Amino acid sequence: MPRKQNGFGNLKSLAFKPSKSVNVGKAKGAPGLYPSNRRYGTSVNRTIIEKYNLDSDWVRWRRGFEYYNKGAWYRLKTYDPISQTYSDSQIESKLYQGTEYEVDVVFDGYKFATKNADSNNHYVVKRTTVSMPDIGTITQVNNDALKYPENKAYREIWCKINPGNDARLLAKMIGERLSDGETEASLSWVLTASDTPALFIGKSWPEQPATVTAEISEAQFQKWATENNKTVNDLVGKTVYTPSFFQEKPIDEVSTFNVLDARDYWGIEVVDKGVGEIIILDNEQETLPPSLYDISQLEPIIVDNAGSFTLEGTYIYQKDRYQRFYGNQYLTGELAVDGADFVSYSVMPYIILGAESRNGKILLRSAPFISEFKFTKPPEGSASLVFTDYSFTKFGIDEYNGVYYHKQGSPKDELWTRIDTDVDPWMDEVFTSGNPLSPATIYTCSCPNYSQSMLRAPQETEDEGTRKINRQRRYPLPTAQGRAYYDQIGLTEAAGRIESWETREHRMSFKMCKHTIAAMFINNLKVKEPDSYPTIEAREQFEEKLDKDVAEVGEEFTSSYRRGGLTTLEIVFALAQGLNLDEVELAYVILNSKF
Repeated sequence: MPRKQNGFGNLKSLAFKPSKSVNVGKAKGAPGLYPSNRRYGTSVNRTIIEKYNLDSDWVRWRRGFEYYNKGAWYRLKTYDPISQTYSDSQIESKLYQGTEYEVDVVFDGYKFATKNADSNNHYVVKRTTVSMPDIGTITQVNNDALKYPENKAYREIWCKINPGNDARLLAKMIGERLSDGETEASLSWVLTASDTPALFIGKSWPEQPATVTAEISEAQFQKWATENNKTVNDLVGKTVYTPSFFQEKPIDEVSTFNVLDARDYWGIEVVDKGVGEIIILDNEQETLPPSLYDISQLEPIIVDNAGSFTLEGTYIYQKDRYQRFYGNQYLTGELAVDGADFVSYSVMPYIILGAESRNGKILLRSAPFISEFKFTKPPEGSASLVFTDYSFTKFGIDEYNGVYYHKQGSPKDELWTRIDTDVDPWMDEVFTSGNPLSPATIYTCSCPNYSQSMLRAPQETEDEGTRKINRQRRYPLPTAQGRAYYDQIGLTEAAGRIESWETREHRMSFKMCKHTIAAMFINNLKVKEPDSYPTIEAREQFEEKLDKDVAEVGEEFTSSYRRGGLTTLEIVFALAQGLNLDEVELAYVILNSKF
């Protein structure tokens, strides 16, 4: 026991330590609520001013404008060893490949140096639409806030559409940016004439993922095997492609499905068989996954025009996403299925996991994978398209009072256009051109600010070991502040390669970052200066940081050239976003990329 000191304890316990000064107060801390113990799962609560400054688009705009002015970018080039010349790199691909109404698109891109990626690069990809599907024309815009207060509360603009011949494509275009040539916005919902959902999207139950088994004639296989001295096992690792891989059929033609119901979800157990051409492709020389590359450029090694495939899986649907469209009527699985006319799903090109000969057929099995199964009702009559009100932009020639001030080098030079990102569809006229809708030209970027995602950085050090990468960046895993479990069922399969905290609100917005803004300026598309200025203090701090960033551009590009070939994941990720892949398809691309 400690010795008593007259009952008062140690009298020196309250004395100041001689090494401490008492004439200096505690330093002023940052505003907001910051946990003292910042362990995993804790969060920072910003003040209103901090949140306002963080949400300001002006900072992104100014950085992008300065990157454009300083030439802090590099256009992706392809070298021709025969002519020893460089040309702009382009990739031809297709939106919604495999459908009857697929859309031809062309990608070209730019590289920006950075210190926040293992390759020291972020990539911007521009997607230009080549062919124009007949989607339909907007006939009515319900943007009166007094007449539609519920829509205003949900931040949605409902528009009536006169469907075109390819209107069924709208079921694949959720999250796509649609344009009438002047107005552009992100599609959030497709509704029937009775204002109920025309699309229900189910995801594979993780405990019982989907599988696909393709069948080809053993005679077709033997022809290839004899000519090349191969066996069945040599098919493992090849790519199976079904030209009609987008399957859409009347609901009563599905082989077998059973509807399940629960409190928060409803689901189906499905087995569906399809027939059609099965192609086995030699993909040994390709670094892109089959879903990104133009399949027609891969070499077929076996083709069976009378092939078949079988899809098996269990899919679940989240009720609270759709319940609000039914009012007081409780949504059940039977109610949703009864209101649908068609089902659709995609048999994505897949790598053969196992192959065997059975009863005169060669069976080609896929690995279990996460996929989607959709119930749809094609838009007709007075169907509605729903756009988020914070995603609207407007385009026009960059003129002021009818005067075009830009110098025109030659008549063939592309005119400068202007994009206004501060459009309020509740006040401004939108979709008034009368032109049919089409997929818009978009710019995507691999940086976290644009994608709200973190890609894996596979190495521990950068540039001769001078700077270490944070371990979370080398192996990004789902976090406590990440997306809800159902929202990232697909991405969970790619844990360790990608982690996303993107919300549905962000996906349905007009996404931009400093890199995409710079790329727009490069392409003679002037981004109008946003009116959401940050505070004076924030702008002063920003100017200091901007000067430092611009001064370091040369050093960043030196590092980016050294490490530019380290990984193709960044550019694959940017291309995948340009194809409007959802999180399930995105996970497929990330998992099947050879980087």
